[in-house]
Amino acid sequence: MASTKQKSKLLSFLDKNWAVALILLLISSLLVRSISLLKSSIWHDEGFSLMLASRSPLDIWLGSARDVHPPLYYEILHFWTEIFGNSVLSVRSLSLVAGIVVVWLGYQIAFMISKKRNVALLAGLLLSLNPFLIRYSQEVRMYGILGVFLLIAIIGLIKVSKDSKDWFGYVLYVIGVSAGLYTHYFTAMVVIAFWIYIVSIYFIKNKIMLITNWRWWLANILALLIFLPWVPSMIAQFTRAQGLGWLSKTSIRTLNDTVWQFITFTDARQILILIYWLVPILILGLVAYVCIKDRSKEKFSRLLALFTFLPLIMAILISFIRPVFHERYFVFSAIGLCLMMALAIYYIFLNNKYFAISIALIIVLIQLVGIRNVYAQSNHQMSRVMEFINQNYQTGDKIISGELYVYFDGSYYNKTGSNFLLYTGNGRPNGYGESGLIYDKNVYLDNLRNIPGGRVWILGKTGDQSYYKNLPSNWKLIETTSAGYSEARLYQIQ
Repeated sequence: MASTKQKSKLLSFLDKNWAVALILLLISSLLVRSISLLKSSIWHDEGFSLMLASRSPLDIWLGSARDVHPPLYYEILHFWTEIFGNSVLSVRSLSLVAGIVVVWLGYQIAFMISKKRNVALLAGLLLSLNPFLIRYSQEVRMYGILGVFLLIAIIGLIKVSKDSKDWFGYVLYVIGVSAGLYTHYFTAMVVIAFWIYIVSIYFIKNKIMLITNWRWWLANILALLIFLPWVPSMIAQFTRAQGLGWLSKTSIRTLNDTVWQFITFTDARQILILIYWLVPILILGLVAYVCIKDRSKEKFSRLLALFTFLPLIMAILISFIRPVFHERYFVFSAIGLCLMMALAIYYIFLNNKYFAISIALIIVLIQLVGIRNVYAQSNHQMSRVMEFINQNYQTGDKIISGELYVYFDGSYYNKTGSNFLLYTGNGRPNGYGESGLIYDKNVYLDNLRNIPGGRVWILGKTGDQSYYKNLPSNWKLIETTSAGYSEARLYQIQ
């Protein structure tokens, strides 16, 4: 970077007051993630998380084995709710805290790589304002906390790449990788990226011999041994492949769509086709530029590029055949992309500071548009519909979920004390995947004609749903309420 005399006053100020700037960044991260934290109701996936987390630690382990994800996030959420309660603010604050920690860890990684406070602060700014990261800092799911674990692993890997005898680095690596594996299986793809990086730096001019170091092998073996108790459950989950049927096959546009999701959180296919292709290509060009300009011994830009894109590309390719891909599984890739863009701006700044500043401003402005999209899309209103039921419920009323998709969030908001039933007229779930939480709870209702009389609430989605059309002829509609895409209808059985 240019000498101190050539720096702008702002950059010099940030260099001297980096701690204050970092605190302000973390505060701004908190604010942008909090604005719409409570705007949207708990939705299906979050309701599932909360129902599973409400069980004992052992039952969470067993319940997760019937689902598609490992159990660690639910175990953490269990103890979190034990301490802070299960209000919407409390349960979402776990992901909120994880989102703030991601910004701080990202700052640390950028500084470890560049040794420049300004570069680290820029990385922190991009992470703070990234709409994709903001969105998944507001959801009761494991994606944000997975980013924390994987960044811990990266910090450990950076430390041992610099000093192969750094035991603390190995400890961080083992903790990050093992916790990541117990949180989401795509961590395995990240580990593959780590190994490719380690092999690649063995073959550079000033080779780094970490691949031949027994400590590196021991660290990976330990991470695998820690994960070993879950392997039988993982094999059973993979054999069933339950709960993935809703995913779609990928296409040649998927990577492009995903980059747009990362920076704008929107369906970019609606915009001008030239811009649709050009912006992601330019961003990928920035990533390539970083890797080319990196003259450091450890080639950490290569590590970040592999971390960001290899798991993404692997999942996309697999999903051409068997769908496993969804953008939200790759929150960690959005983190890596922010770090890569910060490094790219730094390298460009060395040659043309005005061009670099222009690129930084454009990226920030695009992300601000994305934040607006996040706020606008927070529109699930199950709480309002269930509040209406709670207020108008009468003793003896039956409450029936028309489909599994509204069962878990409806259950979360159900304060009536009534057993919440699930209509299974189209066939009972098999007890795996999300239905693994309720298959043995005596909540299934196969035939609506089995209800002898009285008042019945049907909870479902808005629109012409099949469960509204196939009601017995002696059911008289009394009242309907809807909000967002949730709806409840009250019937009197004649």
